[in-house]
Amino acid sequence: MRKSKHPLFRVTITGPSIAKEAMELLSKTCDAKCVGPYPKPSDLALKLHHEKTGALIVRTGEITAEVIKASPHLKAITKHGIGVDNIDVNAATKLKIPVMITPFANYESVAEHTLGLILALAKDIPRLDSRIRQGYWDKSDSRGVELCYKTLGLIGFGRIGRRVRELVAPLQMKVLVYDPFLNPNEVLPDVTRVKKIEPLLKSVDIVSLHCPLTEQTKHLIGKKELRMMKKTAWLINTARGEVVDEEALIGALKKGEIAAAGMDTFNKEPPEDIHLLSRAGKTILTPHIAGTTEESFKRMGVDAAKNVLTILKGEKPDKRCVVNPEVFEEE
Repeated sequence: MRKSKHPLFRVTITGPSIAKEAMELLSKTCDAKCVGPYPKPSDLALKLHHEKTGALIVRTGEITAEVIKASPHLKAITKHGIGVDNIDVNAATKLKIPVMITPFANYESVAEHTLGLILALAKDIPRLDSRIRQGYWDKSDSRGVELCYKTLGLIGFGRIGRRVRELVAPLQMKVLVYDPFLNPNEVLPDVTRVKKIEPLLKSVDIVSLHCPLTEQTKHLIGKKELRMMKKTAWLINTARGEVVDEEALIGALKKGEIAAAGMDTFNKEPPEDIHLLSRAGKTILTPHIAGTTEESFKRMGVDAAKNVLTILKGEKPDKRCVVNPEVFEEE
């Protein structure tokens, strides 16, 4: 890839390379380097200090206060995606460093993956695929379920939740929504809003999580909540792993308190004891890739590059992309 002979800015990317279109965009004015997946904070801090990094694009790894303070030249941090639970936003804010996301890049991908997990559970596709590859023909005793007229509960109703609602509309599913941050005066066509999470958990056939990970949502779904769900219900998580108490979920599946789970995110990534969950009951597991498709990968990379370039050029970014807008406030 051709790079500028005299790069003006240094950009560090935590993880494998981002889309080539994004790297080409950066190469016009930046020296952009990748550090590999899941770097240790101490190693990453040394890298930023040595490289005199001016901007950080985050794919994987923990961006701690140590990392953020490592380079006095650091002016911008952007997530290659939307979740910032692995970034110490408070530390960045104290240093007047904007933390940004790419909010329009992958909501379609996550919504489609959510539907994919639901359909795979409904039709038992992974198990039947494995069985037929082993030489079995389970035609006579296999029974899937229909999604038509089932009740879907969406916890979180931002871009992803709303798109999931649109995708299931042809199935004529009844949709319940719990989101305490929704405008109470907003009219939500074709959905029923509930003020508390309990009635949703007790009445729906499928619970699907679409909320960010915060102090309030950590282990939002625990023992008590899982016991509220129908024994025939499924839990879908394409949000953040720690929204679910994984130990409680394993117990609920083993005891038959819920019927199945489709999980794209986990308490620890990569998981160390995934067999505990995979053997607990009916599960479909994917490695935190709901937001990554060919199309969204390009959008996330280009949008992340535009975010940091905007700051490095001394301009203000789209306020919808900024997690800590207070860094732009006048002192």
